[in-house]
Amino acid sequence: MTDSSRKASKILIRIRGFAVNYLGHAQRHRDALALNARFRAGDITLYVPYLCFQEARNLIAKSLPSNRCTDLLDFHRYAVAAGTASWAFDEVRKLLDAAVGEVSRTKAVYQRQLTDFAATVGDGILHGSKHVFDFLEALDLDDDTLKYNDKLILSSVLVRARELKAAGADRLFFASVDKSDLQPTAHRPKMTRHYNDAGLEFIPNFVLPATPEAAG
Repeated sequence: MTDSSRKASKILIRIRGFAVNYLGHAQRHRDALALNARFRAGDITLYVPYLCFQEARNLIAKSLPSNRCTDLLDFHRYAVAAGTASWAFDEVRKLLDAAVGEVSRTKAVYQRQLTDFAATVGDGILHGSKHVFDFLEALDLDDDTLKYNDKLILSSVLVRARELKAAGADRLFFASVDKSDLQPTAHRPKMTRHYNDAGLEFIPNFVLPATPEAAG
């Protein structure tokens, strides 16, 4: 990328899907890793609503198993007592122990990884300012089915995108892989208008469209 085309794209990201894909070692997503690498290299700028960090913590915590394979161990003991166990349990136990170890390791590190990521984003964290809440109160959408937190996240993103557009940014994207109800469509003209007014493009993944220079 030449100096003339190095103007960093601005990415406003709903971190919930990003965090699960990036931090969850069993299902790390290469696109999330690639986006993070570009962010750390300075090719893009990330903005993340603060509320999304709370969403990510709750989602990851709930997605991790809590019973530590006790159901399988109980079944094995039942099968042994009934004389129907026909498997090599020592080998099965190695798999269960490895799974339990991975869950324990993830529980031990994901909070720290989220905290480190937030520190790296730094001033890119979007807090609920008076401007955001005023925008939220006046937000006119095509239907009223969005939950309050989703509306707050959308308001944070739209307010920041408008500010960036006014400051001259011309490549603004909102990445959210797990909330299609935040995606502007032909059936949501009011939401589409909000995105257009902010100069914001929705992307349902972590793959950015090619720059005009690259496309040419």
